[in-house]
Amino acid sequence: MPAVEPILVAGAWKPATTTATYRAIDPSSGTDREAVWPVSTWADVDAALEAATVAARELAAMPPARLAAFLERYAARLEARAADLVAAAHAETGLAVKPRLADVEMPRTLDQLRQAAASAHEGTWRMAMIDHAKNIRAAAFGLGPVVVFPPANFPFAYGAVTGGDFAAAIAAGNPVIAKAHAGHPSVSKIAAEEARAALDETGLPAATVQLVHGLEPADGERLVADPRVGATGFTGSQTAGEKLFRAATAAGRVIWVEMGSVNPVVLLPGAVAERGDTIADELTTSVTGSAGQFCTKPGVVFLVGDEAGRRFIQSLAGKFAAIGPQVLLGPAGCERLVASIGGLETAGARILAGVAAAAGPASHAPVLLEVSGRELLARPDAFIVEAFGNATVLVVCASLDELERAVACVRGSLGASLYAAKDGGDEAAFASVVRLLLERSGRVIENRMPTGLAVVPSMQHGGPWPSAGPPFFSAVGFPWTILRFARRVCFDGWTESRLPEIVRDAAPEGRPWRYVDHAWTRG
Repeated sequence: MPAVEPILVAGAWKPATTTATYRAIDPSSGTDREAVWPVSTWADVDAALEAATVAARELAAMPPARLAAFLERYAARLEARAADLVAAAHAETGLAVKPRLADVEMPRTLDQLRQAAASAHEGTWRMAMIDHAKNIRAAAFGLGPVVVFPPANFPFAYGAVTGGDFAAAIAAGNPVIAKAHAGHPSVSKIAAEEARAALDETGLPAATVQLVHGLEPADGERLVADPRVGATGFTGSQTAGEKLFRAATAAGRVIWVEMGSVNPVVLLPGAVAERGDTIADELTTSVTGSAGQFCTKPGVVFLVGDEAGRRFIQSLAGKFAAIGPQVLLGPAGCERLVASIGGLETAGARILAGVAAAAGPASHAPVLLEVSGRELLARPDAFIVEAFGNATVLVVCASLDELERAVACVRGSLGASLYAAKDGGDEAAFASVVRLLLERSGRVIENRMPTGLAVVPSMQHGGPWPSAGPPFFSAVGFPWTILRFARRVCFDGWTESRLPEIVRDAAPEGRPWRYVDHAWTRG
């Protein structure tokens, strides 16, 4: 049996104090991979927390330029190891090398790290304020050690040691304790090796980045509630996210969770009549791209069952049926998808394309289901559920009025799409439905599917509970996303020379915008 892989704690690779071990799975074959990974005891977690606490104090005294230098150097090192990272991610997740991993997710990840570096250096996220008349000043500062729990579906862009939570936490001056995902542990190990080297090259504390692998569920809940933790970032299932959220908030700790989302798509009658076949192509691509394993995948689609609507459904079913089995992230995910589709069938949903059965250890063909608006209104909780993977539910309504009442049953989502006729024929319905979507989603998209998310400052990737929480924040979009891992501190009556540089009268390097004597000024 191969040796158990090490963990990274306090700047050193060391054996874990294990309770058990596990192997990642090759989704293409369903077989275990060779490497053996540890499930740590609390002793490893405690050691990481102690080291992170010391590192947090050191980071708090460092200039932002040093944080930016680390993020830039780290991005460069990851770029140099891109081929190794892509190969590892493909082997452990089954996601396509091209274009998904090499041409889309890896460039996005590198750009995200560099955006974080620019935000750390420039400092606008700190929202510094100075009131000379009362000698009161305030700015945002890091919270302390940040724990990152990543999801299975984005090994780079949301990875434990590479993703947006990691980048935002470091940009705020927080050390990170990363918990690798069991679905792609090799990716986290390679990335942590490069992070460790970049720390040495830029002079940051060795414990700024630490990596553990498996944890017992009780230790995960204990970790997020520990008083040494400044904040936690979690992306994953609603079941796990809610447990961690309850544990952290009960202890008064900060936590950001991004969880399940149905991402409703509403197709107004004019749009369907005008370009139904084109929309069917877009919806098929959105539901089946990467086997539907996106947090922004459309999980429920609303339309009116008029003549054009019925033609659309027939076209869509044919497009779904033409796609064969797709490889999912692993057998467990496939089992959950089968169970979700089975639950929808049991509740009364009808399958129009595909079957509710696995096509291999980790493969499933796309599934299109249908319910009526009347059925959904009678049992909304049975049909508005996330089936993570290549499946979606059509809600076919008898009228626009019924459609609006059905849309009002949707709970909080990350994204929502509204398709309207380009000739202006759906304007009244658009105005009525968009109000419902804005109340229920963090991001509302016009005439485009919710998959595909630009990593730009204005992007919002978060929404009302249960899609994410707290809803004010976003997992994407520097510098705004940094505020999930920061707090505001007020300096009342301080002597100028004792103040942090960001709130001194002399503008800090980078000259961020600051609110000085009731006006925003550069510097």
